[in-house]
Amino acid sequence: MRSLALIALVALLPGPAAAEPRLVFESPAGVAEIPFQLYGNHIYVRGRVGDSDSLWIVLDTGASSASISESKAKALGLAIAPGGTSNGAGGIVQSGIVTGVRIRMPGLEMVDERLSTLPIDAIELQTGRPMDVIVGHDLLSRAVVEIDYAARLLRITDPAKFKTPHGAASLPLTFKQNLPYTKASFTLPGRKPVEGVFVLDAGASTALTLGPDVVEREKALDAVPKTLRSRNGGVGGVVENRIGRIDRLQLGPYSVQAPVTVFRRPGPGAISAPGTAGNIGGEVLRRFTVTFDYRKSRMWLTPNAALTEPFEADMTGLVTSVLPDSTRALRVLWLQDDSPATESGIAPDDVIEAVDGTPMAQLAPLAVREMFRQPGKTHRLTVRRGSERREVTLTTRRLI
Repeated sequence: MRSLALIALVALLPGPAAAEPRLVFESPAGVAEIPFQLYGNHIYVRGRVGDSDSLWIVLDTGASSASISESKAKALGLAIAPGGTSNGAGGIVQSGIVTGVRIRMPGLEMVDERLSTLPIDAIELQTGRPMDVIVGHDLLSRAVVEIDYAARLLRITDPAKFKTPHGAASLPLTFKQNLPYTKASFTLPGRKPVEGVFVLDAGASTALTLGPDVVEREKALDAVPKTLRSRNGGVGGVVENRIGRIDRLQLGPYSVQAPVTVFRRPGPGAISAPGTAGNIGGEVLRRFTVTFDYRKSRMWLTPNAALTEPFEADMTGLVTSVLPDSTRALRVLWLQDDSPATESGIAPDDVIEAVDGTPMAQLAPLAVREMFRQPGKTHRLTVRRGSERREVTLTTRRLI
């Protein structure tokens, strides 16, 4: 399975004049408390665009502007003007522009928004859930946003009415291309800590990604005992990288042990600004309550019970993609060497149609990914090769 990073740096052409975007709170107290679902480390909120039916809205600190799925914009009949380009984790894509949009969430409205349109249906296929609207800097620059991962609750506050969280660790923020960065350090096995500046990206499902310049400069792959090939996707497409474990990530006063780390290769797309070290994603952020105050260039961290949970990666050796049909079956792209998948006799281009007797059409892709990240679990896979089907059994184990 692959990890996803939604990060999109949007360069839009000048569009038609529009009213100034603004936030409207339902409560006079200037606070909206919005439940969210955490799915693949992405923050999903139920909401609407204008008077639409209920949609899925994703909060992404790695998005420099608000956007809407191109297919959803067309389905809603929104007027799409020619736009510019969006630079995501997978490369550059063309964007359209929709103006005068009203985004409605519980207790809060974003009025007269200007959205870029993004071709993100492929991401939705891989996650199994629509990403209708993505909000980032447009919301975070106008309100203080607290992400309480443990309680699955967003608290969005008028900056004039915000009170600093008691007892939380405070970290300074800097901004590049409308995205939040902070200083952190990482330690490779057998090495001294390396300091750098990292983007804080709640739209990345991964824990830590090191940029290609850093990987090369630090000879990072020479220090890591074992790495695997990985497929990382986001806006713009899919890129291949390596994943492995480093000793620790130090974020403020908190030491995060043995995070699974993506070692980015040179190529299209971007996970952080030039000259920065990389990307701290949702697999790290979900271990805290994180509060962003862009106007004061600060963030606050309060650890939750997940802080000491181990970081895990796929334990089958399968690297797959979801077929774009009603079966939602998994096509095997390649297999990791010396893995349960290779030992089971599965081969590239095989198609996994069911897991433990349940057809893939009834299983969310990310749910299968989580099943395959649990050690010592035996699974029965229904595998098709050409016109022949067979049952294959494999038992998961840690590969890195």
